[in-house]
Formats: sequence, structure tokens, C-alpha cells
Amino acid sequence: MPGGGAVTVLHDRTEMERVEKTRRDFIANVSHELRTPLTSIQGYAETLGEAFPEDDPGREFVDIIRRNAQRMYRLTEDLLTLARVESGEQRFDFRPVSPGDLLDEAALSFNDHYRNSGIELSIMNNAQGEVEVDRGSVLQVFTNLLDNAVKYGGSGGKILLGSREVEDRVLFYVRDFGPGIPSEHLPRLFERFYRVDKARSVQSGGTGLGLAIAKHIVRAHGGEIRAESELNHGAVFSFVLPRHQTSYAPISEKRTVAS
Repeated sequence: MPGGGAVTVLHDRTEMERVEKTRRDFIANVSHELRTPLTSIQGYAETLGEAFPEDDPGREFVDIIRRNAQRMYRLTEDLLTLARVESGEQRFDFRPVSPGDLLDEAALSFNDHYRNSGIELSIMNNAQGEVEVDRGSVLQVFTNLLDNAVKYGGSGGKILLGSREVEDRVLFYVRDFGPGIPSEHLPRLFERFYRVDKARSVQSGGTGLGLAIAKHIVRAHGGEIRAESELNHGAVFSFVLPRHQTSYAPISEKRTVAS
């Protein structure tokens, strides 16, 4: 204080932490219990659908049941993944890997899923050396970002997947050339279930959890993730990771992540 002495403020977070843990446990338990009946619904719907002729209206109704059961199953899987990462139960196997290898593997997965989409994927690797990551988890981040780019920026016809060095860290990014994202949505993109275009997300089978999962995986690696966009000029989703898990220091929020 100006006249000497100091003021200390203490916040008891015990109840907040207890409520948060209860919420995570509830979501994880419910999601786990739903997996078995949803799997049964999908299996019986597929079997029942084969009993109808191609032009029978009943086949269409059964197919609707199957598609919605699949969507609910994906939702439960994403909820379980998010709960594990948030709670710290997810175990990561950090190993050194070159940024180029990560980009190539992400591109291979993209081509497997979107081979006939008509979208051109380009790679621009400008990062040297290695970075310590859990390979499977980081590839899941790439998958979620690329899926998002296809759903909302695929109209641009191309996607750029790249990396570059930022001080002693490595920055990865996914850039699309679609219609872009209005600025009012950018601060909330990584929230659970937040959707810029709700109708398109439901139609494409999205769960609204992909970006939230990506955020928590990146944070578990000691990194940061963000989105930048300008209307009619596409969007850039990027995340920066420390090269070593013991050398992380926050990067400035004001830095332009990809040009």
C-alpha cells in the first residue's frame, strides 16, 4: 500500500473445484453408459434396413435412425475425450518428432477422408528440428482443424497446412480460403458446443466439440491455440507448441500467427 503494508486477498476455490469435478464425472459416466445402447441401435438399424427393398419408404426411416444414432455415438465419444483431457486423466507419450512428419501424416489422413471432395490441400513446412509431442493427440488436433476448415471454408477450394518457427517454439496452422468468420464469433469458437452456423454443423454431423478438444490438447502440451479471420478472406486456425516440455513460456497474444 502507499502508506506501507500490504493487502492479501485469498479466494477459497474448494467448492468451485468440487462442482467442476462433479460435472466432469457426470458427463463422463453418462457418455460411457450411452455407448452400449447406441451401438446396439446402430447395429439393429443396419440389419433392419437390409430387410427393406431399395425403394421402400421403410428403408429411409431406418436409415434416419441409423444416422442419428451414429451422430449421438460420435457425441458421446467426443464428450469422453474432452472429459479425459480436461481432468488430466489423459496420458500423453511425449516424443521428439519433426514438424514435417506431423504435417505429412495429417495430410495423408485428410486425403483418405476427403479424396473426392475437390479440395486441394497444400503443405508449407518452414520449421526445422524437432518438437516433443504426443503424436496421436496432435494429429487429432490437426484432424479437428481440417474437418472444421472443410465444413466452413471448403467453398474456397483449397486449404493450406503449414508450420514455421516462432522464437524457440513451433507454430502450426490450418488456413482456408472460404467466406471467413464474423469477428463477433472469434472469441467463442473454442467453447463447447459453440457453432457459427448451427444448421450447417447439424447437417454435416458435427458435435460442436472438435475445437474444444483441440484447445485442451494443445494446452496439455503447454501450448496455445487461436483463430484469426476476415470476412471473404478465409480463416486461420493455429497453435504454437514448445520444442521441449520443460521450456514453455507464453507467447504474446498480439503476434500474427500466419500470413
